[in-house]
Amino acid sequence: MKKIFISVLLMIAVLIAFIIGVRIQNHSIEDELTNNETVITESKPEQKVDKTIVEVPISDVESIANGITKQEAENLCRDVLGEKAEENGFPISYRCISAVSVNDELYYVMHITWLVNGNHWSYIGNCFVASNGQKIYDGVVSQGKYEMTELRWEK
Repeated sequence: MKKIFISVLLMIAVLIAFIIGVRIQNHSIEDELTNNETVITESKPEQKVDKTIVEVPISDVESIANGITKQEAENLCRDVLGEKAEENGFPISYRCISAVSVNDELYYVMHITWLVNGNHWSYIGNCFVASNGQKIYDGVVSQGKYEMTELRWEK
């Protein structure tokens, strides 16, 4: 019994030493790569980020001559982005939740949800519809902050 206990302890010690050795070796390889400046980093192309996004009343956007209403913006989303999700067939809903001014251009901010298994609506994202109905951008709305990401559609 004593021999079995000592053998088990010895195997555990060897296993721990092996694990520590592998970690030390990995760190030394990473350090060597860093010290020799051979680390390859992937760079993403710079995206145009609008820094001046300010919330405005929806009525300001709807009062623009030659502009579209929030209902027309919702309809445009349905026409352009679709009424059903391609990946699962869930119905999609677009609802205007606010409006913003971005570099002196006005946009409706849309809340996008889908009906999951005919049971409940679930948030899937946001988009920004230009007040002239000519562009739709993907975007993020979080804690009262707005971020426009990439152009999704342009007329």
